[in-house]
Amino acid sequence: MTNFRDQNESISNNPDQPDQDKHKTAGIVPDQVADQAKNLSDQASNQVQAAKSAVTQPLPTPPEMSVNQATADELLKRLNWGEPALTIIDARSRESFNAERITGAMSRDQVAEATQSLEPQRDIYVYGDGADQATEVVNHLRQAGYQKVAHLQGGLSAWKAIGGPTEGVEAFSSPAGAKV
Repeated sequence: MTNFRDQNESISNNPDQPDQDKHKTAGIVPDQVADQAKNLSDQASNQVQAAKSAVTQPLPTPPEMSVNQATADELLKRLNWGEPALTIIDARSRESFNAERITGAMSRDQVAEATQSLEPQRDIYVYGDGADQATEVVNHLRQAGYQKVAHLQGGLSAWKAIGGPTEGVEAFSSPAGAKV
């Protein structure tokens, strides 16, 4: 009985046998492998083209940020879209922030350390109890080089009026978009 080593040596030691025949003897046919690889590549290309042609409408895009002023509805739509590239800053006192805030918001006390890591193109929403509180933080951020900073009109009250989720010691959390 001949083992694999003996077969392999007899193939490689036979100079009269053409190279292609040597591979056939070993059970390998290079042309078949190349043809099979090309067929698989063609099938993949056809599947990609079929998928592209099946998409007849453009893909949806997230809502754009309003410049300077934004509504609570706009912010809620962006959050419901699942957009992670925005920051919400609460310009109110630390006590008010701890009591209740928009879910995910950072305190104005955290702005200095946060501005070191945020990109200048980042969308930033600022809210407070009144326009003056938010305006102070908005101006600080713009002077620091942030280009997309909007004051959230109506602050936390407007946010809660549309059922936006809140967190904190006194917060009532509701699902985003729910009417209370």
